[in-house]
Amino acid sequence: MTPKLLTFIRLLREHGVHLSVAESLDALRSVSRIGIQDRDLLRLALRTTLIKSQADFATFDTLFERFFTLPRRKRRRTRQPHTSRDGLGQRTAPQPNGPISRPTQPPSPPSALPQLAPELPSPNAQEPSPSPEMEALSELEHAWCQHLEEPLPSEVLRTTQTDRHHAHVRIDREFPPDELTDLYREVERLVQPLLTRRALRYRRARQGRFDLRRTVLRSLRSGSEVPFALSYRRRPLGKLRLVILCDVSGSVWQVSTFLLKLVQTLQAEFTQVRSLLFVSSIVDVTSLFRHMRFPDDLDALRHYPHLNLFGYSDFGRAFYQFYRDLLGDLTRDTVLVILGDARNNAFDPQEWTLEEIRQRCRRLIWLNPEPRQEWNQDDSVMEVYAPFCDTVLECWTMEHLVQAADVLLQA
Repeated sequence: MTPKLLTFIRLLREHGVHLSVAESLDALRSVSRIGIQDRDLLRLALRTTLIKSQADFATFDTLFERFFTLPRRKRRRTRQPHTSRDGLGQRTAPQPNGPISRPTQPPSPPSALPQLAPELPSPNAQEPSPSPEMEALSELEHAWCQHLEEPLPSEVLRTTQTDRHHAHVRIDREFPPDELTDLYREVERLVQPLLTRRALRYRRARQGRFDLRRTVLRSLRSGSEVPFALSYRRRPLGKLRLVILCDVSGSVWQVSTFLLKLVQTLQAEFTQVRSLLFVSSIVDVTSLFRHMRFPDDLDALRHYPHLNLFGYSDFGRAFYQFYRDLLGDLTRDTVLVILGDARNNAFDPQEWTLEEIRQRCRRLIWLNPEPRQEWNQDDSVMEVYAPFCDTVLECWTMEHLVQAADVLLQA
């Protein structure tokens, strides 16, 4: 049954369902426990171990019904055996007015040749026809293959196509309010597989890796009847502190709100999250952001005190303010994320401040909401700041946003 389950998992992945190796192993273990006799129990076990999002339920149910249901085949009328048939080894029909004639046996080959060459079939002999059971099995397998090759229903195709479409949606433009709400919800859905993988890392870290040396030493010292007491080498994974420094000027306002929504979704994975916004000077909005609802409370950011959204971006001034007032808050467990297009409007970039900031934190990640080919053009000074960053990523589509979340969770 394992090859069939692996084929089913591969089929789910081909239709847009994100599955990890750990989830596939959980599905195999669950099936080995419950068996395959109860079809409803099998469907429930597979859906529980493989599907993480309610949006994938329709795809799973459709593929499960298709994969684990054999199509009906048409019944064939059984043929009556012929009353007479000629040929070697065939029984002839009884004669009405005479004795039963027996088929003549073919002459035996010479005694010197049986071990030298295999017996060749006679050119006039007919090949034995397959049994009715084999014909029925062949027809059933052919019908099942055709059943699997049929296109999915339109509603499942729309769900899969929507998922792929959302991954490539540009988030650097304005959206209608109703569509914006759906996209913020989509951010949460796309990040859920990353959180599942993060939880798996913590679970493996708590258990630890098997330590052969320590196991042997403990077994030799104990002198007990138990030959081995397994020991593990535990590697604790501590949570990090996250500091977000977002440029919220008009050119990057939309991307900044999506990043803030992303950080709000991931904030449980960090011991502390601090949110800082700037155009030319930094404003701390951590208290507002902690209980913020998207997109209903975005207007509160627009009218936040001391935050001038209509000024000119000045990265050098903002970095100097961070260096002067917040440098002491950075530790070796701090990950600093900067979102900005590095368009400094001909002001002094003061890149030395960013170098000092980098030396005090664990990692510095820069997300640029512009395509890479537009960097370092006109008033962009991305090449000045990039050498002091550990990671520099594009961030202008939903897919880029998920990649940024992956980098954050691996920090």
